[in-house]
Amino acid sequence: MPGDQKFNFMANVLLVVSAILFIITLGIHARIMSREKVRRPYYTRNPVLTSIPIVSGYILPVIPFAIVFEVPLVFVFFINLIFAYLLGQLFTKTLLAKLVHGKGLAREMIFLFTGALIIMIIGIVIR
Repeated sequence: MPGDQKFNFMANVLLVVSAILFIITLGIHARIMSREKVRRPYYTRNPVLTSIPIVSGYILPVIPFAIVFEVPLVFVFFINLIFAYLLGQLFTKTLLAKLVHGKGLAREMIFLFTGALIIMIIGIVIR
């Protein structure tokens, strides 16, 4: 059925976009943590809140990638570790150069994390 293929393709695109946004969230967090301690946002003082971007970059993209590529979660997890480490900073630099000016990175990180969650949920529901 052609209609089902269109929805499946759209769901796959949404899931891949959400995974990339999760990885960009990790990249923005890494950029925030590279600042001197005085200029870091308040959330960096709380270990629980600091772990959210790390989980967002290394664990949450595994769900959309596993759904799209239909491979085991463990395999996708290790591929995502390499993908997030190598391409996460590149995606983040590109996003920051094109869309933002480097001010309010914590707010932009929360915005991207929330957007990635919403897009992932929409992609899973459509699929």
